[in-house]
Amino acid sequence: MKYSIEWLDQQNNAVPEEAATVADVRLFLNQVNVTEHLNGRVPQDHITIAMYGLAYGLARDWWKIFGLREGDVSLISYRSGYVVPDIRLRFDGAAFEIAAEQRVYDNPGVRFWAGPAEVIPRQEAEAHLGRFIEEILDRLKSLGMSESGAHTRWARVKSSLNNPAEALFCEAAGSLALDPYQIDGPTADFIEDAESVFRGQALVEFVAGSAGVRRPDLLDWVRRMLADRSSHYRVPDLESIVREAAGTRLPDLTPQAWAIGYKRARQVRQVLNLDQADRFSSFRDIAKHLGAGPSFNVAPKAEGIRALRTHHSGGCQIHLRNHGESDVARSQHLFAMARALGDAACFLDDEQVAPINDLHNAYRQAAGRAFAAEFLAPIDEIRSMQADQHDLMSIADEFSVAPHVIERQIENSARIAKACSEY
Repeated sequence: MKYSIEWLDQQNNAVPEEAATVADVRLFLNQVNVTEHLNGRVPQDHITIAMYGLAYGLARDWWKIFGLREGDVSLISYRSGYVVPDIRLRFDGAAFEIAAEQRVYDNPGVRFWAGPAEVIPRQEAEAHLGRFIEEILDRLKSLGMSESGAHTRWARVKSSLNNPAEALFCEAAGSLALDPYQIDGPTADFIEDAESVFRGQALVEFVAGSAGVRRPDLLDWVRRMLADRSSHYRVPDLESIVREAAGTRLPDLTPQAWAIGYKRARQVRQVLNLDQADRFSSFRDIAKHLGAGPSFNVAPKAEGIRALRTHHSGGCQIHLRNHGESDVARSQHLFAMARALGDAACFLDDEQVAPINDLHNAYRQAAGRAFAAEFLAPIDEIRSMQADQHDLMSIADEFSVAPHVIERQIENSARIAKACSEY
């Protein structure tokens, strides 16, 4: 992401901070100028806006921008009357995406075209956005305005960034779209209690997945599972299997979530000596391959989680939330079991306790879903069954998964091939 700012002096905005920061601005994603637009019928290669609103908005929403795992933040929300392109900021916990969407304004008649998306590592995104904010604040300071609300907010954010524990709390609060500096007591207590169990991105994804459920009950379930070291949940061979599979290292640059998931699925199937046509009919089939005994079973029902993977001195455990006895429940148990195995295969050394939940875009959850799909229903076997003229429902029944899993596998066949050949 690159940008240029050309400051314009002696502007007449009513708010002093806005008058001081009016500028001609150009923003580039993958070397494409995404501020190009039509004003009526006249093409323009820049926008003219007061930059203060952008600086204050980005500083105010910093933890939301880096905390949200579902949805995005658009620069439109900071425009304060000016026309701006619809630039979306998305973060999955590992990769930061900046995308330009089409935007049309009726009054005045302005059209911004859809542009490319640029994906960069978190560190780079923080550096770019931080420099952008500080360039605007430096402009204010040079004109004798150094005590604005944006200055105060940005100073507080930078202070939190310098304290890893505080930054993680703020990011977890941001995952719920909350301001960590004005958070309510019960939610703050929940996050602090969760910090005693989870760490790193596992904490953020656990908190993000708790939206809409009784959080104390969810955390109580997690603690009960951690205290239960019985054979009902033990998978003694899990660690050795995933460590053997991880012998082929992925690149140091973080691949996209689906790439690591698909690749690790192939590797784990190879370690388990599974043929392409080998199937799993239930979660217990997977558990047996991981060394579990006949007593391995589902855990009590809970809201806000699908499974919990733990790795401690006594070995590894997988706690599957009980969905009941229906056919749908059986496929959910199977898929959740595969996702938990996938989380271990992709992230064993990152965190000792990891949630598997209903988030879709979060990095760990997306990697686990990709792993589960390819582990349970390899795309090559799906293609073989299609060649034998089996329909979608028959293929799904054969693999004991929901039809949408097969649909996604077929849609993502090019991605799977790419992941398994390049990484």
